[in-house]
Amino acid sequence: MSSLESLQIAPSVGALPFRIGIVGGGRVGGAIARALAPNVAWIVARSPQRRWQLRRWLEWTPIVGTLEEIAVLPQALILAVPDSALASIAVDLARRFGRQLEGVLVVHCSGVLTRSAIAPVESFGGNAAAAHPFTMIPEPDPMWLYGAAWGVEATEVAREQIEHLISALGGIPYWLGEVCPQRKALYHLAAVLASNVTTAAIAAALRAARAAAIPAELFLPPILRATIESAIASLRQGTTIARTGPLERGDVETIERHLAALEVYPSLQQQYCAFLRAMLSERDHGPRALALLLHRYCSAFGAEVFHR
Repeated sequence: MSSLESLQIAPSVGALPFRIGIVGGGRVGGAIARALAPNVAWIVARSPQRRWQLRRWLEWTPIVGTLEEIAVLPQALILAVPDSALASIAVDLARRFGRQLEGVLVVHCSGVLTRSAIAPVESFGGNAAAAHPFTMIPEPDPMWLYGAAWGVEATEVAREQIEHLISALGGIPYWLGEVCPQRKALYHLAAVLASNVTTAAIAAALRAARAAAIPAELFLPPILRATIESAIASLRQGTTIARTGPLERGDVETIERHLAALEVYPSLQQQYCAFLRAMLSERDHGPRALALLLHRYCSAFGAEVFHR
């Protein structure tokens, strides 16, 4: 069965047949720890506040501040730390445990770094892997992990353990193979655009609703729901994502009214210009009148998009 075909299988949640240690007590590490609590041997969390929070949820799990406080390694380690810390954590693991790493699965959760980011653990026989939950995790709650696809880089030796781990979290593994840094960056960019940039657009809509003195909690949810559900349906069907609005209609006068109304909200006006440019970048050309509008209202964004 291919990775793509496996996406049609409903995720499952179950117990792990091995124990894990978690380095990192933030949103990702916390969500994983809470989901797999019976199988968690220990957690390393540098922040005292994170340790206090984790102890509220995981009363019987050892939670410490440094790797130096860990004596024994379980069969698998999950590194849920910032990307900038991964290399040093891998070196610390290699120095601290040496040959104890032999046969231990060491998984980092970065979406942008390849598994080579933790190569030092392989020097002592550890199985380095990368498994990234392709979802939004706004808080350390296991529910955010359920149903997510995970981009996985690992050797065949680690396949069974990785699949057990992701299945126990209610996720779906997608095997990326051995990827180059550029492809991994593009993989992560897809997540950023789908999540962070989308929420930036929603935040802009919220600001506009407030400026218009309408209740955002009444007006925005239905249109957001319709937009997201339509986009998901198009993705599943392999069709073009439907769009509506003045740009689709070529209604330059309405866009001009938008830009004029935003003159008293300059940061929102610039953001709107950026969104217009992003939408226009998918077209070969746009109306000359709209090019003039962009030049007049947001010169920083220019009209070069129309003359490629």
